[in-house]
Amino acid sequence: MNGFFVDDNSEERIRISRLLEQEELRIDSNFVPTEPTKLRDAILAQNPDLVALDFRLDDEDLRDEKDLKQNNYKGGALAQILREAVLETPDRDFPIILVSTEENIKQIYSIDKTSHDLFDQKYMKGRLSDKYYRLECQRQILSLAKGYKEIASKEAEGKGLFALLALEPEELEIVPLLGLATDLKNANSVVHVISRLILRQLIERPGPLLAGRDVAARLGLSNNRDQIEHVMSFLFNEGMAYEGVYSDGWLRVWRHRLDDWANEHFHAPLSSIPGSERAAKISELIGLDLEPAISRWSSKSDELFAFACSLCANPTERRNSVALYDKYLLPYAERKRVCFDCLMRGRLDEHPQLSVDESDLDIFADVREGRITRQ
Repeated sequence: MNGFFVDDNSEERIRISRLLEQEELRIDSNFVPTEPTKLRDAILAQNPDLVALDFRLDDEDLRDEKDLKQNNYKGGALAQILREAVLETPDRDFPIILVSTEENIKQIYSIDKTSHDLFDQKYMKGRLSDKYYRLECQRQILSLAKGYKEIASKEAEGKGLFALLALEPEELEIVPLLGLATDLKNANSVVHVISRLILRQLIERPGPLLAGRDVAARLGLSNNRDQIEHVMSFLFNEGMAYEGVYSDGWLRVWRHRLDDWANEHFHAPLSSIPGSERAAKISELIGLDLEPAISRWSSKSDELFAFACSLCANPTERRNSVALYDKYLLPYAERKRVCFDCLMRGRLDEHPQLSVDESDLDIFADVREGRITRQ
């Protein structure tokens, strides 16, 4: 498969392309930000499997033969005309990702309020030198390229939601997905819209599907990378793995399958059992000495951990956290929350796209102003 990276800085274009490239997905670095419609047509002529864009395509002064600057636009504008060009040909649709600096990615949320929806994923240039981050990025963009083709194929065959998610038909009656099937139907077979719904509403947030950090919180375990890899591998072997579209890029387990398994072994809701007890039981079942979670606010391991903090990703208890405002919250999704520790450290200020829900603003103020303190 073939991908393309567009950046107005030639050195960055070559460097980032090499970092993104992998055996199954070659990344071409030859496209320079020219006049946008010409660049769009040149990209589409190559039938891309993936396009990566820098956010700022207008930093360099790139001029044509009439000495007119060609690159008076940003990545969002190019993404928009690329999306519009394939609306009538779903089989030619492809993922578009943003690969830019951390500052630019923050800007796309704080200033440019709409174009971030045009990108399937966003990755930071500065972190691609980190081996784990780069491998995760490579795995995900390859999954996106393959997933678009899978979505287009299943849509062409008229297959429904259960086929995209690799669920048994009878499981659709168990899994709470009210609204998602309707949203997918209203997408009118537009692949990038279907992709965005599945990524944003199902894969990227806890709900019917759980990431490793969400599993750690439910099982009362420390969110340690190596430890969670062992736990996820065990749960996969127990038949809880999500195997639908994008499952090779984002490892998830089905919440209803995990709940059934937990009920069999714990005989009580996990959220009602102290974290230290959950960790001890899981250690016994898996045959490993697993590290229990410790509250970042109370420094105790016997808290009733319920979810992963949306900022630090550590297991967090409801009583020491606040809810985030979420205009996209659907009945089957779980509300995002932030722990008191992150609030006190001012970490929420680093994420302009996030804000505390109105119902918890008083608690937020009490934490920030020191009226609620560590216990």
